[in-house]
Amino acid sequence: MFRINMKPTARRRPRRGMSLLELVIATSMLALVMGAVSMILRTSRQAWEAHEGDYTRVEAAHATLRHLVREVRQADGVTAISAATDNSGQLGLLMPSGVTRLWDHDDATNTVNYSATSGNGLLAEEVTGLRFTGYKPDGVTVTASPSEVKFLKIDVSVALPREVDGTRVVSSYVWVRSW
Repeated sequence: MFRINMKPTARRRPRRGMSLLELVIATSMLALVMGAVSMILRTSRQAWEAHEGDYTRVEAAHATLRHLVREVRQADGVTAISAATDNSGQLGLLMPSGVTRLWDHDDATNTVNYSATSGNGLLAEEVTGLRFTGYKPDGVTVTASPSEVKFLKIDVSVALPREVDGTRVVSSYVWVRSW
């Protein structure tokens, strides 16, 4: 017939916590995820800083070039110009007010300095080269004589240390305002 089990059934209590093994596994997984996230964030920050440094250098080159082009367009004449092969060039301009302005690249500090009668000043940093090529009024014949220069080619170069081809050169041609 029917058998009746006389033993009382033991009820299991609901678990109130985690076992030590579960705790070790969860901690290990959390440490692995946090390590991966911190690695990604650090790499992203380094890439951002590298890009920002290169951008700052290229922007300094463009700002220097824009400044020089604007000043040459306003000038009455060239008073001094370095050789076209000199990568640390110098340019002097006679302005309509009678003031002579001078731009000079300092190869030791990689800066472009600007001077006028009112004082000297820093124009740009991290500029590795500044080259001026003077041309006669025909726009083809190269000349180093300041009185003959009516057309200029300006090359500004900066070093980008994180790139394979680590130099960027920006250039512009500009006519001197008055002949």
